[in-house]
This record gives sequence, C-alpha cells and structure tokens, in this order.
Amino acid sequence: MPQLIISPESPDELHVSEHAAQLEILIARQRRVDSIQSVIVALIIIALIAGILYLISLQLAYRQSETIVTYAPPPVEEENPVDRPDMALGAKPKPTSASSSMARVLAAAMEAPVSVPMPEESNPTTLFGIDDDFTAGFGAGDGDGDGGGGSSFFGTPRSGRRIAYIVDFSESMNTDASGGTRLDAAKKELIRSISALKPGTAFNVLFFARTAWTIETPGPNHEDNGWNGLNEVPPIAWHPATDQVKAAFTREIGKMSVGRGTVWSSPLKMALSMSPAPDTIYLLSDGEPSDLDYTLNRIDGMNPSSIPVDTIALESPGSAADAMNDLANETGGRFTLILEGKPISGLAVEKYLTDDFDD
Repeated sequence: MPQLIISPESPDELHVSEHAAQLEILIARQRRVDSIQSVIVALIIIALIAGILYLISLQLAYRQSETIVTYAPPPVEEENPVDRPDMALGAKPKPTSASSSMARVLAAAMEAPVSVPMPEESNPTTLFGIDDDFTAGFGAGDGDGDGGGGSSFFGTPRSGRRIAYIVDFSESMNTDASGGTRLDAAKKELIRSISALKPGTAFNVLFFARTAWTIETPGPNHEDNGWNGLNEVPPIAWHPATDQVKAAFTREIGKMSVGRGTVWSSPLKMALSMSPAPDTIYLLSDGEPSDLDYTLNRIDGMNPSSIPVDTIALESPGSAADAMNDLANETGGRFTLILEGKPISGLAVEKYLTDDFDD
C-alpha cells in the first residue's frame, strides 16, 4: 500500500519563518522598552508638577501679607473761643520759632514695614501781613507752584480753580486804619492774593459801591459806568492767572478809585452768573449795604448752585459784621472779621456782632 510522505519544508521557507519569529521578538522587546520609557517620563513629569505645587504651597504658607497703614486726621474740634493775638495793620507778623513748628511724625496703628508720614497742616487762621508803609507800591508777584488751584484772602483759604473777588470800593473804605486806610489794606491783600494764584487758576475782581464794575469798565469814574443791578446781567469773563494778567490787575487795582454807596446784590449777581460758575467767592466789605434785606431774601434764587460765599468784614464790628455773617451762613460760606489787623472767626467772633460795637 502506497504511503503518503510529507517532505520537510524547503530551506527558503524555513529561513523566512525564522526571520518572522525574530522580528516579532524584536517588536515585542521594543514595545516593552517604549512602555517603560513612557512610564518613566510620566513619573518624572508628575514628580516635577508635584514639586512645583509643593514649593508654591510653602511660599503661600510662609508669606506674610504686607500691612497697609493709612492716616486719617482727627476731627477738628474748636477749643474755647479766644481772640487771636492782636496785630496792628501796620505790623509785620513775627516768624514762629522752630520749637513751635509742627514736627513730622510717623503715624501707625501697628508695627509694619511701611509707615506713612503725617501730613503737615497749614493753619487757616494765620495772620495776614501788610507792609508798614501802605504807599510803598504794589508788586506784580509771580505766585508759586506749577499747576492746580487754591487761594487765600484775608486768612480764608480755598482750593477752587475759579476765584471771584468781590471788593468794596465805597467811600467809607477811605476811613483811617492803623498804618493807612481800609482801602490800602484791601488793595494790599487783594494784590497779594492774586499774585499767589497758581497757573491753571482763573479769576476776576468785581469792585462795587452803588454799582458794580470790573477793570474792563471804562474809567476814570468806573462807578458811573458800572452795572446798577437792573436789566440783564453783563457778561463777566474769567482771566488766567498768568504773570502778565496778574501784573495788569496789580496796576489797575493800585489806581482804582472809590464810589458812593454800598450795594451787594449787583456784584453778587454778576459773580454768580459767570460761566463756568465760580468755585470760590470772596466778598469783602466794611459796611452794611442799603440792599441787605433784598440780598438775603433773594440769595437762594441768585445762587441756584449753592456756591459758598466767604465774607470778610474789614474793621467793621457790630451790625455790619452781623450782616456779613448772615450772608455767609445763608450760602454755607465762612465769615471772618478783621479787627485791628487780626482775623477773628468761629465762636470767637460772636461777641463782635452785637450793637455794642456799632459806631
């Protein structure tokens, strides 16, 4: 019976089979190496991320927050009202000694790496100075600073950028006072205040007697060409506080003459109608106006923006000072009495508002 004999594979087939087996072994080995490398890389990345997070957590745990220290000035409390030291109009104030000046101190509520210096406060009641000789002439003055606003008039400081001065130029301002006349003192302080205005400030001066006028009003008798309060209010311009403008005002104020009568409503209407509206209004007078009741009764209508009017009574205690105090109170302004060269304000001024001090 014939037998089926299976012959062995040919040499070529055996060679191919062995090569395929070796290739599979290499592929399997490479896969194991790749897997190990991937695991190692992943572990390294995880370790790095964990290390970074750990360092961040340490920093947050040990970091001390900075303490911010602020300063809030204490509320101003008026002590027992007393008059400020007497000073004649013709006397120069003596400089304060070094020991009496306010020292810079550090204010902090707790220990901290940062402290805030306590700001120096200027005294708003500092006496104003007037030269011994009122006829010594008038200087233009350059002012100081490089911008911003702010003004001071007879010891009344304000921080506005638009200042309207309303100044009494009636005949009573020629009354003698220590070192000169009331008019001399008013001109000196007005020029000093204007000269100290900083660039970026605008201003104008309204003179008044029975009418109101400015330096642009034709002269030499400006009062005759001023506004009497009737008909439409004339436009009043703002002037920049440049050296040239301040020098021009200095010249005009120095030679400005007085008029008759005292009326407040006209210059107040002119100042309150300026556009844009004033930030600061100073009203200086030495007598009770003939239109006091009219002005006090209508000031709210004249002043819809509720602009404070700071009033200064110049050497005129009694009913005149009381009238100016009433006007300041009606508008939310400050009242100051200048008496024998010293400014008096607050509770200390009340005793000078009675009829006992009328001439």
